[in-house]
Amino acid sequence: MEIEKLFRENLTKYKAFELGEQPEGEDWVKLNINENAYPPIEEILLDINSALKDKNFLRKYPDSSALEVRKAILNQLLRDKGTLTNRNTVFIGNGSADVLDVIFKVFVNPGDEVVIFYPTFNLYNVLANLYNAKINEIKLNEDFSIPESVYDQKGKLLFINSPNDPNGKSYDNDTILKICYNFPGIVVVDESYADFSDYTCLPLLKDVKNLIVCRSFSKTFSLASLRIGYALADAEIIKEMNRVKLPFNTNQIAQIAALSCIKHKNKVYEQNKKILAERNRLSENLNNYAGISVLPSDANFIFVKFDDKSKTLKFLWDLKDLKFLIRHFSKPGLYNYIRITVGTEEENTKFLKAFASIAKKYL
Repeated sequence: MEIEKLFRENLTKYKAFELGEQPEGEDWVKLNINENAYPPIEEILLDINSALKDKNFLRKYPDSSALEVRKAILNQLLRDKGTLTNRNTVFIGNGSADVLDVIFKVFVNPGDEVVIFYPTFNLYNVLANLYNAKINEIKLNEDFSIPESVYDQKGKLLFINSPNDPNGKSYDNDTILKICYNFPGIVVVDESYADFSDYTCLPLLKDVKNLIVCRSFSKTFSLASLRIGYALADAEIIKEMNRVKLPFNTNQIAQIAALSCIKHKNKVYEQNKKILAERNRLSENLNNYAGISVLPSDANFIFVKFDDKSKTLKFLWDLKDLKFLIRHFSKPGLYNYIRITVGTEEENTKFLKAFASIAKKYL
């Protein structure tokens, strides 16, 4: 039997999501996959440990509806965001990737058109290919702003990453609202990094029904390994998302951790101010080098442009030799950029010292 002939046809052209490099061994400084530089605060760890002391905790199924998490998101976490307040407008998923996957399950038939900007988070393309959608890729302007041509687009879904990965730019609400009014399908705004920004489109959910806003506990709250994310949208959309999701798609430990994050959010936000301060320090330091410019960022990473693209890979490989991992995208228009996750103060100091030593050779 030739097993490969039984696979779905479109898998022959399917390319899986490219994960950032995970190094083996110790002493690496990982500034390549946008993890929060700091562990969860002590109170969150204590709440998780306290739950695990119940000997029956692990044998029971979690709450499939994640009701308490949904209530806490609306009543506490997003209370000051001027957004929706009905618990039936919140969907909880196994990380934002699961949320995006469920959106495709609800809306996309094979051949439906999906609008995706370039460059942006690659998972949108991966899922569109997996669900056999037709991809309409729109190139962002040179400054990574959204081109006027977007207002003439048709399709089933349109994805906006704000702040956008890899450049870190947020998009203003006037632009997003105009897109919602002009696009005949669903506009999905992925705000995974929005807590590092002053921008959010959550208030727009009161004005338009074809908007879904996705968020995550991975970046802000350092829960990347527990995989819990959420979406806000019109109750009719959320109802369908809940109908097609897998049962028990978020585990109970993740739900307990999310509730603790919300309870202690102010202390977490205070810790994350270190990331904002370090983002500024990295940007100011790297901008001092001739031939290098750092793009303004609203995320927990910065995007660095080299005037001479031949030097980009030299820095990438020399930094790796010194056990620093950063991210380079071998794609058109991105060859002369590197993306650097903001680390701890100690990590960033080591990185800047290493960068300075390499700069003596190439800049």
